[in-house]
Amino acid sequence: MTKRVKQTAEGSPKLNSNMLFSVLYRLSICVLPLVVTPYIARVLSPDDNGAYVFTSTIACFFIMFCKLGLESYGNRTIAACRDDPEERSRAFFSLYIIQLIASAVSVLAYIGMVGMFITERRTVYWLQLMYVLSGLFDVNWFFYGMERFKLTTARSLISRGLIIVGVFLFVKTENDLAIYTGVMAGLFLLEQLMLVPCLGKFVHPVKITFADVKKHLVPNFKLFVPILALNLYHWTDKLMLGFFCDDRTISYYNYAESIINLPKGVIQALSAVLLPRFAYMVARNKLSECKKLMVGSMELVYFAACALCFGIVGVSPVFVPFFLGEAYRPTILLTIELAIVVLPMSISDAIQSQYLVPFKKDNLNMAAITLGAIVNIVMNLILIPIMGASGAVIGTLLTESTVFVFLIVRIRDVIGFGKMLSSLLPYMLFGALEAGLALLLGRLPLPPVPRLAVMIVSAAALYLALSCAYFAIRRKRDISYESPVTFLKNSRVGIGGDD
Repeated sequence: MTKRVKQTAEGSPKLNSNMLFSVLYRLSICVLPLVVTPYIARVLSPDDNGAYVFTSTIACFFIMFCKLGLESYGNRTIAACRDDPEERSRAFFSLYIIQLIASAVSVLAYIGMVGMFITERRTVYWLQLMYVLSGLFDVNWFFYGMERFKLTTARSLISRGLIIVGVFLFVKTENDLAIYTGVMAGLFLLEQLMLVPCLGKFVHPVKITFADVKKHLVPNFKLFVPILALNLYHWTDKLMLGFFCDDRTISYYNYAESIINLPKGVIQALSAVLLPRFAYMVARNKLSECKKLMVGSMELVYFAACALCFGIVGVSPVFVPFFLGEAYRPTILLTIELAIVVLPMSISDAIQSQYLVPFKKDNLNMAAITLGAIVNIVMNLILIPIMGASGAVIGTLLTESTVFVFLIVRIRDVIGFGKMLSSLLPYMLFGALEAGLALLLGRLPLPPVPRLAVMIVSAAALYLALSCAYFAIRRKRDISYESPVTFLKNSRVGIGGDD
């Protein structure tokens, strides 16, 4: 085998370094809106902002059909065979043929939809076609399976930097919605294209038969169904707000969601790193190591989710009007409400990424997500016409809580509810105290920037101090206890390479 494709177990990447790169990657996705949002919120009107969100959400649906279930199934498949250059090349090309065909159908369907049904803002819809095309070239799932998080992170940082520069250079007036859409969609397409040349280092041409492709169709589709359902209840709120409310309401809701995406992104980054590692270990029957890794990773999720969730609740009344401007005060309540959703969502996401997908519990995963989609659609249909954006938030909270309870009940033999609750409650208490202190300090008669600095530093210091005291007490009672900080430091389980 040539040196170019020799990618066997050359070293052992640490999970802590992979987590760092994954967090940076997710932060690059979440920070982009936070950097450009204050500028865009003041340059474009709330109605134009809402129109961009609505059209990009529709484009996202078509992108989802480009990739089908590859975000999970492709990741898992590549992780299981990443030490065998021949097998991973065969797996990649077999899976990419499915993506290629699905993308062609999806792109043509989008073109047909715009051509036949869209009469308003057609230019914006046509520009979003570049966004849809990005699904054809999205091979992130391959590099996640290979645990090449450094590569995906570097690519994302470059692309997001270009987007920020492009927005500030070219979007100047309230009439620049089309320019803004073109910059965002065009550079998202460029972001996916940047990884394609890197494939040559990891795969080589192999002969693919129909049987090679066929064997992936059913399991790939089984993981697409929960992805479809998941995206339905993540995106239908915006679509229903577009149908039942005005563009301004979508804008308020979207900006609240953009703020919440930062803590969500950090938690999802942890799961993104752990999914291929669990899949790799399960393929080699390292079940005892999986169990040990799961215990430490779940407590890390509790620790991070409570810190970020309650922190957002505490700073929102001061942060939102400072960040977005006084015109977006309705976003304050929506941000606080959405922050509460982060906790059950984070735990459910961790269970899916660390247990259901790597252990191939696809039917259970499908059932959980389908249940969530049904609850979300029904709640949105009932609540949005009555309560507007707050109805969408309440529907999301009910959905995530339903999925969380369903999963905990179904896997109670793996993660005992009592054990989970005893681990989670202390962090919830520390988070509540963190939020209370931030809300109290928000009344200080200071300008917004120093007031926010005092609120964030003081609340974070309180949370960390209480957590460290808790770690010390637990450690004294149980010498084998591993705190989230120690878990991050010592996470070196598994084999693989990350250049």
